[in-house]
Amino acid sequence: MPELLSCFQRSNKCVGDSAYFEILSAIRFGQSMIRNMKYGLSLPHLGTFASAKAIRTVAQRAEEIGYDSLWVLERTLKPVQPKVPYPATPDGQLPEEYKIVFDPIECLTFAAAVTSRIRLGTSVIVLSNHHPLILGRRLATLDQLSNGRLICGFGVGWSKDEVEAAGVNFETRGRRADEFVRALKAIWAEDPVEFHGQFFQIPKSYIGPKPVQKPHPPIIFGGYVGKTFERVIDHGDGWNPAGVPQEHLGGMIEGLRSAARAKGKRPEDFSVCDRVFYHPTKEQFKELESMGVDQVILDISFNASSLDAVLKRMEEIKP
Repeated sequence: MPELLSCFQRSNKCVGDSAYFEILSAIRFGQSMIRNMKYGLSLPHLGTFASAKAIRTVAQRAEEIGYDSLWVLERTLKPVQPKVPYPATPDGQLPEEYKIVFDPIECLTFAAAVTSRIRLGTSVIVLSNHHPLILGRRLATLDQLSNGRLICGFGVGWSKDEVEAAGVNFETRGRRADEFVRALKAIWAEDPVEFHGQFFQIPKSYIGPKPVQKPHPPIIFGGYVGKTFERVIDHGDGWNPAGVPQEHLGGMIEGLRSAARAKGKRPEDFSVCDRVFYHPTKEQFKELESMGVDQVILDISFNASSLDAVLKRMEEIKP
């Protein structure tokens, strides 16, 4: 489901140690000099449909028929009475599928074990639910076990219920997230690691494993407003919009590019991984690519009727 669809209905604003490795990593992440849009697919890890069989079957079939990546999301709870209404539904309630959400990292680790090529992404992990020391080790382990296939999608968190349940101050979650990513990068760098910030303290220590990808797996950020683009440019490698109406997306991508130029950065260094909840036509796919989308993530997590129906649909919607 689109995370903040009504925002757009109300407003129209809204790598390694050597050059070789950097070029290789860029090509694998869809940033080659010749732009070819990649195609990702959501894993069935939500709702009553989620199961080991469904995840394994979809992951293996996606790799067989040429999808480039598999994606998961994070939702730790579905509040009975949300403090912040869910903007994509008339009554403000979160979708029924959010009553059951298999953990994203475990699901990607499981998918990594039954595949060999396809990339594995989070769209997104909510940083307010985690501590960098633990999350850093888990993600580095996943990158090791998958032989460098991880894409880290992070979000600040919009649900006040979820953020407060994790023991995080809702008002400072953005600053905490920025520091969180700086701490992650320190943890993933050379030992010994030492970090001292407002929210996190790590004494001089050896912390492993380190990710396969150097200096770290690609980092993309979800979000739409506020400091999203600043966060992408200062701390990330790309932007991960979700549920943005296609008629608004081009203008927002240009906003990202303008923000990059204003900070003296090259706009082409920041990828766009667009998660969509509709099934684009061939013309819409071409439009997404022409406006600068590097990877489109086709979300089939919601309203799934059966595994056979999902397998059929994932073949039908892939260009």
